[in-house]
Amino acid sequence: MEVVLLEGILYKVRESLNYVKPSEGAVAEYILKNPEKVVTMTVNELAHASYASPSAVMRYCQTLGYKGFKDFKLKLSGDLAVIDLHDLEQETLSPEDPLDKIMSVITNTNIQSLYSSLQLLQKDQFKAAYHYLINARKIDFYGIGASLLIAFDAVQKFMRINKACTAYSDFHMQKVSAVNLDEQDVAIAISYSGETQEVLDCVQIAQSKGAKVIAVTKYANSRLSDMADALLYVAAQEDEFRSAAMSSRMASLNVIDMLYTACAYEDYDKSLAHLNETYDIIQKSQKEETQRGRNKDNNRSTES
Repeated sequence: MEVVLLEGILYKVRESLNYVKPSEGAVAEYILKNPEKVVTMTVNELAHASYASPSAVMRYCQTLGYKGFKDFKLKLSGDLAVIDLHDLEQETLSPEDPLDKIMSVITNTNIQSLYSSLQLLQKDQFKAAYHYLINARKIDFYGIGASLLIAFDAVQKFMRINKACTAYSDFHMQKVSAVNLDEQDVAIAISYSGETQEVLDCVQIAQSKGAKVIAVTKYANSRLSDMADALLYVAAQEDEFRSAAMSSRMASLNVIDMLYTACAYEDYDKSLAHLNETYDIIQKSQKEETQRGRNKDNNRSTES
């Protein structure tokens, strides 16, 4: 089945409400409510309908990274031809909801975050990140809180294919690791907000040493997105439980899986050999540990 990569325009528009000017925000609000109407409108018609000026419409399209309104409409039309607009609706939960609804909403939210992230991923940025990793002597992963768990997951994956990498829970150790990088190395910074100061500090150090930086972050104008050499956007819609970073965590893990798989397939035979070797050594260690446990039990039985 052919995978259709979309622009993710409606997600970009929704996220832009967090940072655009009020005049441009009015344009964004109208687009979200009437996407199918917008593709047939002129600049002046959209300006009139959204109580904005034609210049605000043009500025808004350029803010999102498009050449102008015509380019924006073309990409929006392409997205609407493929996606089901109902998929963009976010169902919410309340304390009175039954367990089956909680199960359904959380699952659907995670699925939607994965699908939206696929729309946001730019092929040229992913390709650049992939090449950085293939040629990397060492890979550093930076993250705080839930993002650190993603970093740990990444380390155990990339180490299995013989990539030297680190992820430290101690923020100071993340800095120490960053200061020891050079131009042969790569740092992957994971921060959904793109504004986590601890992560930004590590990125600044890594870049000062010549390392390339890959950012896994949300679609927004952030300090991290401004600093990164390769940008991998993830989509998520968090509610009151944002601190749990649920759907953003799933989307970020998926991006890591994409990078890992792409790197593993670069030299399939060698990667497979490393995977088999690491699997064998883990199995051997588990058997030895089991045997030691049995010996201890036997010794206790003899002593009693």
